[in-house]
Amino acid sequence: MPRLYQTFGVLSAAAAAFALMQSLVTPVLPTIQHDLHTDTGTVTWVLTAWLLAASVATPLMGRIADMIGKDRALLVALGAIALGCLLAAIAPSIGVLIVARVLQGLGGAIFPVSFGIIRDEFPPHRVTSAVGVMAAVIASGSGLGIVLAGPIVGALNWRWLFWIPMIVVTLVGIVAKFVVPASPVAAPARSTGWPRCCCPAGWSRCCCR
Repeated sequence: MPRLYQTFGVLSAAAAAFALMQSLVTPVLPTIQHDLHTDTGTVTWVLTAWLLAASVATPLMGRIADMIGKDRALLVALGAIALGCLLAAIAPSIGVLIVARVLQGLGGAIFPVSFGIIRDEFPPHRVTSAVGVMAAVIASGSGLGIVLAGPIVGALNWRWLFWIPMIVVTLVGIVAKFVVPASPVAAPARSTGWPRCCCPAGWSRCCCR
């Protein structure tokens, strides 16, 4: 049982970190716009790029997790977030920042992978409650980002909105490497399925196989 709690703690921290990335930059878009000398239309891509990348990565990486193992997919997602945060923290221009946000969005795989690990590792009678708590963590993380952005930027600057998550996600990834158990089942790759996975109509099929 303690191992389950450790696994759930790591998954919750990973999901909360990704959820924070959705809303953390929203209140400081005007500051980023001024600092990187861009316009309003361009700076909104800091949000749009993240949303688009997350929308694509969530179903596709969920399917890939079934093939390479959910524990490995979780580490890949955390690595993408950490790399994206590092690139965003040092971004010299709005274009680099947008690319960094795309990398962060690839971490959307954390959600389906975390739910999959819960389904695999938890006793059946605990799965529903664990999924409910995880959903609450994700919702709380999204709201908390807006609250934390102001104090962080006020005390430091907007780049620390990426430095801090990078440090946290890196630590979570290290712990996950040793705590999250290997997936008991990994589905073999089938090349015939990939064309369907590359179009929106096939995403649900890819995730539900």
